[in-house]
Amino acid sequence: MIPWLLISFFVLLFLGVPIAMSLGLAAIGGILFLDGGNVVTIAQRMFEGMNSWALLAIPLYTFAGFTMSKGGISDRLMNFCYSIVGHIYGGLAHVNVLSSMIFAGISGSAVADTAGVSGMFMPTMIKQGYSKKFTVSVTAISSTIGIIIPPSIPMVVIAGICGLSTGKLFLGGIVPGIMCGVAQMIVSYFMAKKEHVAKEPGHFSIKPVLKGLWQSWPALLMPIIIVGTIMSGIVSPTEAGVIAVVYGLFAGGVIYRELKWEDIKFAFCETVRVSGRIFIVIGAAKLYTVMLTTAGFDKWMANTMLGFSTNPTVILIMILLLFFIVTMFMESIATLTLFMPILYPIATSVGVDPYVLSVLITVVIGIGLVTPPVGMCIYVACDLMDIKVGEVLPTLMPFICATLVCIVLMIAFPQLITVPTLLMKTGVAG
Repeated sequence: MIPWLLISFFVLLFLGVPIAMSLGLAAIGGILFLDGGNVVTIAQRMFEGMNSWALLAIPLYTFAGFTMSKGGISDRLMNFCYSIVGHIYGGLAHVNVLSSMIFAGISGSAVADTAGVSGMFMPTMIKQGYSKKFTVSVTAISSTIGIIIPPSIPMVVIAGICGLSTGKLFLGGIVPGIMCGVAQMIVSYFMAKKEHVAKEPGHFSIKPVLKGLWQSWPALLMPIIIVGTIMSGIVSPTEAGVIAVVYGLFAGGVIYRELKWEDIKFAFCETVRVSGRIFIVIGAAKLYTVMLTTAGFDKWMANTMLGFSTNPTVILIMILLLFFIVTMFMESIATLTLFMPILYPIATSVGVDPYVLSVLITVVIGIGLVTPPVGMCIYVACDLMDIKVGEVLPTLMPFICATLVCIVLMIAFPQLITVPTLLMKTGVAG
């Protein structure tokens, strides 16, 4: 049955069939024609994949992100970031990265950041003399921080699949997210030097920082509320999503007074569209994973990997390489739902820390979001600037290499991930 499942899936995928349909049709074929199942089994398995309290956080954080992005935070957030890093050589690129780091604490989605705050800033960079290649590259790669710094939709999915604490995963992503952001700023500095971009006028001054802080504090407060309430044990990450929704509506509609009924309608529609697509993929991938497990694919994978090595670091690197390759061709949520149930037990059986594994996989998925042929962030950024992906890739490579360096450091020093998770009370609902 394994050959049928793999061949049918990849044939459908290369024919251009959407990922959810490819997974679902391959699995349904296996159930009906090879396993003797029925339609009831199909519906039950798909529902099991989607029936998770942790996954309810996905539409909540998505909606909160849309309301905040439409509620007047963009200009204020840019001004605040500019007051901090705008004076550094390549200042607008640094502002792009820093704004992505802050917006990451609001949306939890890399693509939302590309099309939202960072995407809105690209025309300004072009006007100031930055090349399209540099502008698109830094916008796309900085947006991947959106799934590392909490809240994070992929981390919510991982927690739901593996039964981990979403709150601890969120905390584990803070330091790696900051590391990736700093690494991107370092690359941006040298890229700006190479392109001879004009230095932004002025110098660092505390007065503009305080002014920007005063104007943007409602937006900056949301990540603190989300992480703070989770850490304190007051609410679960899913319940924190409800708080984020209410706060996003309050900040955009009452404090900034820029959130209109049309914006709320847009946020609802986009949340339904985005969340619906994610849940369909999760349900189909669950069905496909059950069939793979029934066919013994998980045992074959375990025997193959453990036959090569039982060293935790080697197993961890092998898993990360697998995710790196697969996410170049498959949508990230589908990849997680498909492979985490199989690879997670293998990693933990040799002593790999589950939170280190999950956070590193999230970082690797970020690279997949900027690498063709399925890199959504790079495609969105290129589309906004009307430039071909192939033209951008050489400029993007130094940023990808910087992220890989961060991954190596996190493998060598897993405390960068594990120490923050110790701050959260054991047993707090995930």
